[in-house]
Amino acid sequence: MSKILSQDHIITCYEADANQLMRPTAMLDLMQEAANVNASTLGFGYDEMINSNIAWVLSRIHVKFMETPKWRQEVNLKSWHKGVAKLFYLRDFILSDKEGNPMVLATTSWLIIDLGTRRLVRNNDLALSDTSEHAIETPADKVVVPVDIEPELVRKHPVTWSEIDTNGHVNNVKYAVWALDAVKAEDIKERPLKEILINFDAEVLPGDTVKISRVRQETEEGFIYYITGKVADKQNFAVKLVF
Repeated sequence: MSKILSQDHIITCYEADANQLMRPTAMLDLMQEAANVNASTLGFGYDEMINSNIAWVLSRIHVKFMETPKWRQEVNLKSWHKGVAKLFYLRDFILSDKEGNPMVLATTSWLIIDLGTRRLVRNNDLALSDTSEHAIETPADKVVVPVDIEPELVRKHPVTWSEIDTNGHVNNVKYAVWALDAVKAEDIKERPLKEILINFDAEVLPGDTVKISRVRQETEEGFIYYITGKVADKQNFAVKLVF
């Protein structure tokens, strides 16, 4: 049995934006489900973990958009477990066109927590992987927000019921939605998104109100946004968007 998951998919209308291109958040949705399916196939999915009162927690994401798929385009998504790096369990993804040309590359870093104590758990059986392939060789970096630019408060966002997932907290994809919605409209129209990095620092829960702020930097190639979310002055997430 192959340890690499391979799924064919056609980009749907609800996964496309106003330009008929796949939304970046649609990629994250596909990654989330692929990770769940592949982990279950390999014996360490949600059901197997919950029986031991432990669970996967996504900690970091790094996605590179080499070419954005279009509405109705046929694509293939591959995903595989890569073992560990320090505290993190690594999983990579490649989204390719039907000819096999890579379009989107991603690497993710996960933790295992005890649901009772909320402390980290180590699993030596998951420390190694038979798969040496990389989508992105370097694990996702820590997002470091520039300190020499004053952040601009974009809005205060009350968490809604539709943003809560099966673990009882805000789903990881919603952070990317909040971050992209914090970008100036003229900027997001001007250039395509090339990279997104997300650090999940603390849970956002029902009843929370998140203060979403942004820092914008211009570069020779385009611009970079740093989006942070805080609940009661504690940073819960940081996102880097490269355009």
